[in-house]
Amino acid sequence: MLVQKKELVKSLQMAMPGIESGSAVLQGADCFVFYDGKIFTYNDSISVTVPISSESLLEEGIEGCVKAEEFFKTVSKLPGEEIKFSVTEKNTWLLKCGKAKLEMTLLDFDYEARLKNISPKEDKWLDLNEDFISGVSVCKMAANKTQLSGVYIEGADIVSTDGNQMNLYTLKNVKLPKLWISDSSAAELMKLNKLVAVQLQDTWVHFKAEDGTLFSVKTLQASGFPYDKIKSIMDTSDIKKAILHAKFPKEMFSAIDRAVSFSMNISECSAVRLEISKEKIVVSSERSTGKYNEKVSWGEEIAEDFEPFTVYVDAQMMQFMAQRTVEFYLLKGPVRNGKSLPRLLFVTDSSKHLLATLDAAVSEE
Repeated sequence: MLVQKKELVKSLQMAMPGIESGSAVLQGADCFVFYDGKIFTYNDSISVTVPISSESLLEEGIEGCVKAEEFFKTVSKLPGEEIKFSVTEKNTWLLKCGKAKLEMTLLDFDYEARLKNISPKEDKWLDLNEDFISGVSVCKMAANKTQLSGVYIEGADIVSTDGNQMNLYTLKNVKLPKLWISDSSAAELMKLNKLVAVQLQDTWVHFKAEDGTLFSVKTLQASGFPYDKIKSIMDTSDIKKAILHAKFPKEMFSAIDRAVSFSMNISECSAVRLEISKEKIVVSSERSTGKYNEKVSWGEEIAEDFEPFTVYVDAQMMQFMAQRTVEFYLLKGPVRNGKSLPRLLFVTDSSKHLLATLDAAVSEE
C-alpha cells in the first residue's frame, strides 16, 4: 500500500506529547501504538490519541507498536513523498521510499489493556466553548516554580497563581468539574486545534479536539489548590475603592524590559521601581554594577487627582500583564507587619489579574 509521508509525519507529530523522552519506566511510553484506526502515545502524565488520516493504513487495518524516536526520525527524513508500506511475516513493518528501505520490528506487549485503562467514556463528555483555550492561555504562567504552579478549573473559572500574582478567567455558558493540570500539560494542550469537549475520569482528564484528536492529562490533586481563597480575594478587590484607574502606556513596558538588566532582588523577584505621578511614570532600577532610569509619559491624560506614589513590581509579571491588557486599578493592599503594600488589578472583559507589589525593605541586592 502507498502512504503519503506528509500525512503520516503530521499524525506522528500530533501524538508526540505522549512520548516519554527520557529513560522510559512505563512499558510503551517511548512508543507509537497503531491500533483501531488511531495512533496512541502515553506516559505517566499525558496520553494522545490521533485518528489515522491515511486511507490506505485504515483500509489495511495496520496494527502494532514501534519505537517512537527511531520511527519518527527516519520516516520524516525518507527521500520522497510516497512510502510503500507493507507488513512482513517476520513481525516487522517494511517501508520503502525511493532507494531507501526501513524495517521496523514490532514490539510484543499487551498495549490494548493499557489503552483501555485511560480511555474516555463515550457518554460522559461535556461540551466546551471556543473560549476554553483562550482562558488557559490567558492564565497559564510561563515560569511559575511554586507548589501552586499549573492551571486550576472549577465551574466557569480558570485560575492560576504563584502567591504574588492571581489570574482569573471566566468562561461563557459552561460549568466544569474541579480539576488541576500542570503548566507543562497546559502548554501542550494549547497547541491543539479547537477543543469541543472535556471529560474527567478518575485521575485523568480527557479533551477532545474538533478533528477527533484526544488529549488526556493526569490531573493534580484539586483539593490542594486554594481556589476558594483566590476567588474571595478577587471578588473583594473592589474597583470602586481604587486609588487610581488608568491605562499604562505601552512604552512603560519597554522601559521595564530595559530596566530589568539592573533589577533588584526582592523576595526572589526581579524588581523594578515605578514612581507614578499625574504627569509621568519614572521606571528605574539599580544594583552594584549600575543603575537605570527612564521617564515615560502617559498615553492618555489622567483626569483624576491623586498623590504621587512609588511601587516595586516584578518585571516578569508586568510583561505577563502587558500581553493581556494595560488597563489597571491601583488598590490598597492588606496591612501586614504594620505596612500596606498596594495591589495592581488588571482587567479585561473576561479576565482579572491581581498583582501584589513588593516590599523594598526586603531587597537582597
